[in-house]
Amino acid sequence: MTAAARTHDHRTLRSDLRNCTGDGITHAFMVGLGETNFPLFALALGKGDAIVGLVATVPQLVGAVLQLCAPWGIAKVGSPRRWIMVCATIQFLSFGPMVAAALAGAMQTWLLFAVASMYWAVNLGAAPAWNTWVGALFPRRIRVRYFGWRSRVYQLSIMGSLLVGGIALMLGDPDRLERTFGVRVETGVSLMSAFAIVFATAGLCRLWSVWFLKHQCEARALDVNSHRRIGLLEFARKIRGGPDGRLLGAVVAMNIAVQVAQPYCTPYMSRQLGFGDAAVLGTIAASFGAKSLAAPFWGRIAQRHGARCLFVWGALAVVPISALWMASGSYWYILALQALTGAAFGAYELGFFFLALESIKEDERTSMMGLFMLFNSFAAAAGALAGSIAIGAMGAAAGAYMAIFAASTVARAGAYFACRSVREDVLHAVPLATQTLALRPSAGSIDLPEPASIEEPEAMGSGR
Repeated sequence: MTAAARTHDHRTLRSDLRNCTGDGITHAFMVGLGETNFPLFALALGKGDAIVGLVATVPQLVGAVLQLCAPWGIAKVGSPRRWIMVCATIQFLSFGPMVAAALAGAMQTWLLFAVASMYWAVNLGAAPAWNTWVGALFPRRIRVRYFGWRSRVYQLSIMGSLLVGGIALMLGDPDRLERTFGVRVETGVSLMSAFAIVFATAGLCRLWSVWFLKHQCEARALDVNSHRRIGLLEFARKIRGGPDGRLLGAVVAMNIAVQVAQPYCTPYMSRQLGFGDAAVLGTIAASFGAKSLAAPFWGRIAQRHGARCLFVWGALAVVPISALWMASGSYWYILALQALTGAAFGAYELGFFFLALESIKEDERTSMMGLFMLFNSFAAAAGALAGSIAIGAMGAAAGAYMAIFAASTVARAGAYFACRSVREDVLHAVPLATQTLALRPSAGSIDLPEPASIEEPEAMGSGR
């Protein structure tokens, strides 16, 4: 290779790294300003509490089903990069109806679900393909360090987006601002106008990320056909009766238990406790911030004591969180509880990621991660539906929320024993970066691991 060619490759790599970082920042702002505010927007539109809870879960299930078409889409457009750009463009377009509805002050419930489902379909459809693409795009020698650094930038960008969104919605709702914090600021901007601004900004951030994607190279060494497509029957055979089956079953059980109450924390804070939208976003920021800050500590725990220890103890910490929502309605108490929640879920999820990724072959990760999201989304929808039925039957009163918080706690305790039944371990867990797909109160965030950030397989020790 000539010196000129080596210089060109070096410059191309640096350009790809800058554009990948830019894509991460703009994607993070879309997440914090966009889908995170869908439940709050549904509340502002006057939708019922049960509807608000389902908006946060049912579209995710629809998206998880539709994202199974991603391999077909990648084959049609010719590369994962182009497929990701198509998905990102559709995400940008999905914010158009939300902006129009905010300006009009009304939106049909079916349209709200349809737009959210379209958002989630391309959100989940792009994530595994992105992991496959960047894993082939960047040299293995720089991946771990780069994606660890990119993950920290991403997390800071998420926090920045929540701050920007919180300020915008706070200025659009001076009455609730005064009730929550004792401060009143008159701006003349209505709450619906504030939502329109927030959603428009989220859409523009996603459009900007398309520009960053466009200016990254194709992964020339990537052979899409080398990545196996796992069907539902093969997936079922892989997990039936094996160690992966126990792990997946435990996670599904815990997700059902958590989702009985989690989607309804937003309407509970807004309508029962009287928190403004900015205050609700503040609690989400506390949870996500604590989860991010605790991640390095949990990684060291996994390295010293094994991933199973982290997974089981994280599951135990998750059990009482729902019950703690019944103890007090103070904003500062909820803020502290949310920080505890983020740290607990961070330990539980990181332990699970370590255990799951150890057992998945590299050429099957794209397909297996998509199927995992499908099963997890079914679990989330099942739990949310149970909570919705309870709220519908008892009325959206304080007693109904206490009932679902208690039911979720009991179900989590049962799921904890399923988590303890997992016997496999990863004794030498390696650093792992994650990508945030959505932010949720009482859960921290919905994350996917970035397999491209994982070190060489031979560097990983296993206790299996």
